[in-house]
Amino acid sequence: MLNPHREREPAFHGAAIDEAVVAVVLLHGRRQSPADARALFDALDAPRALCVLPSARERSWYPHGFMAPLAANQPSLDYAIDCVDAAVRLLLGRGFDASRIVFMGFSQGACLAAHYVYTHPAAWGGLVALSGGLIGPPGQLPRPPARALTMPVLLGASDADSWIPLPRVQETAALFRAAGATVDLRVYPGMPHQTNDDEMQAARALLAALAERSAALA
Repeated sequence: MLNPHREREPAFHGAAIDEAVVAVVLLHGRRQSPADARALFDALDAPRALCVLPSARERSWYPHGFMAPLAANQPSLDYAIDCVDAAVRLLLGRGFDASRIVFMGFSQGACLAAHYVYTHPAAWGGLVALSGGLIGPPGQLPRPPARALTMPVLLGASDADSWIPLPRVQETAALFRAAGATVDLRVYPGMPHQTNDDEMQAARALLAALAERSAALA
């Protein structure tokens, strides 16, 4: 069966491919679209970044919650991972090495971004997961990656979000730290299921620092 998440080619936004020094694979949330993710990218004000916007079929990467039994979200989860992988291959083919690629997402998209990075270890440029965590039921999270994840990881979460339990985000932070990542976990008391200005500022700083390093090496 063809991957339903790949019925549409990912959209490009931001800097031109031949002018960008970093690339962001940005994954939208459940019941959202690439247009919502594009608005999130615009809020970052990252002029030297190219944004790649994959699109989930029917606005959902997988049908159930991210802490449901893994089998319940198949084959959609495998299709979603393949869709992200296709975006990565596209960027690698356009001359972006792994160290210049950042993964970012909100809610379901943040879960997918975190899961992809953790299960596809490489010298990635970074991860920004806003209101999301690693996918899997309690006690069945992915095995530790086969290589160190020496990258910056930004995790933003609320202590009052019924969709994304804070303990799972904290567990995600601990697993990324154990894998070698430099983790910035930001917990916002009482915040609804949304993003905020502090997260955007932190994400902007992560991208700016990566852009400076990448430009210096060019």
